[in-house]
Amino acid sequence: MNFLSFRASSGELEQEFDKQETDDYKVFRKIQGMLRETLRNRGVRVVTGLGKYFRQLDKSRSGFFSQADFKEALKLFHLEVPEGDFETLWLILDHSKTDKVNYGEFIHAVVGEMNEYRKAFVRKAYMKLDFNKTGSVPMIDIRKCYCAKKHPLVLAGKATEEEIKSSFLETLGDSCSNPSEVSYCEFEDYYEGLSVGIVDDDDFVNILRNPWGI
Repeated sequence: MNFLSFRASSGELEQEFDKQETDDYKVFRKIQGMLRETLRNRGVRVVTGLGKYFRQLDKSRSGFFSQADFKEALKLFHLEVPEGDFETLWLILDHSKTDKVNYGEFIHAVVGEMNEYRKAFVRKAYMKLDFNKTGSVPMIDIRKCYCAKKHPLVLAGKATEEEIKSSFLETLGDSCSNPSEVSYCEFEDYYEGLSVGIVDDDDFVNILRNPWGI
């Protein structure tokens, strides 16, 4: 009998499992709540910066890092998580008790994660740019395709199209391992950080639709 059928045959075990999931979710929400104000103001730079930091650190390309690695990264990016909450978070995520946790799991627990609806539009925008399906888009193509004409600050007369485009390209470029090209992970990190401060799904989707024409 596998684990799933065993779980289905035992109401008591399922109830215990659901309680654990609920408790874990509460821990994640508590930490995300603590960091929300920080991330609302600089979510893009934090998320893209963390992504770049860990990609450079990950020489073996395993995607897994130690508790010390994550503590150092949080400190470096001024993300304050109380020691007790960090330890609880680590116990939840370190399923195999190897003192190694997957980067994606950790960041999504700390920062939160875009829902699938938002991710679908991020993928759609990137696929339009990566028409050769190479998994990498030259920054020069990003510059050609990005249109800031409908950006709120441009419409309000508070910034020019070129200023908005330059700001976007600078932030995106800073997050890339190779500043002359953008991988899907790096592109998604940018919008993951932007997503943190945007409550409404349609508002977020419009931020993608307008510059990329999707």
